[in-house]
Amino acid sequence: MNRRDALLRVATMVGATMTLPALGSSALAETLEASAAQRLATGKPVLFTADQDALVADLADVIIPTTSTPGAKAAKVNEIIDVVLKDCYKPADQKVFIDGLTMTQKMSQDSYGKAFSQLDNNQKIELVKKLEADAKQQKSAAARAVAGQQDVQIAAEKRNVTPFFAMLKDLTLMGYFTSEIGATQALEYVAIPGRYDGCVPLKPGQKAWAI
Repeated sequence: MNRRDALLRVATMVGATMTLPALGSSALAETLEASAAQRLATGKPVLFTADQDALVADLADVIIPTTSTPGAKAAKVNEIIDVVLKDCYKPADQKVFIDGLTMTQKMSQDSYGKAFSQLDNNQKIELVKKLEADAKQQKSAAARAVAGQQDVQIAAEKRNVTPFFAMLKDLTLMGYFTSEIGATQALEYVAIPGRYDGCVPLKPGQKAWAI
């Protein structure tokens, strides 16, 4: 699977937030491919600043670190997040994501007195856990607000907004497992599969199959 197909697959997975609902899959693929080609040609992100791009790479690598297989940074997950966020997410969601990156750096400075990239691994993990806890709290508060509970005051336009860390985690997972590294090293990959078997028991220790 090439990067163009991977981009289209990720875009399809996040279709609920796509900004291009009127375009067919071919047109969307061309839009994504153009952004990916621009990034490759210029060596610069298409949505993020250079600092934001580096921060996304660092955060993604905490979510999927290098173990017995390469992690998110090695798979260049930040590149696919940059492209997909630009072409497939609404401006309001893009703003939530960008604001989340700014908030992450502020949390890092407030907690440790330095940028996220300068933290040691344990500090990075602790900060990411705080981001995840905040996202869960936001989701819970929004759900209670939608249910009409009087103790929760959240503006209507913010009740259906996906928290920053939830977007980051979803995009990291999808970007990683549709990358060549994720599909062929973290998962079990067959380039030319044979017959289709709908339910095949996994052997102990066997990797899940790449789709």
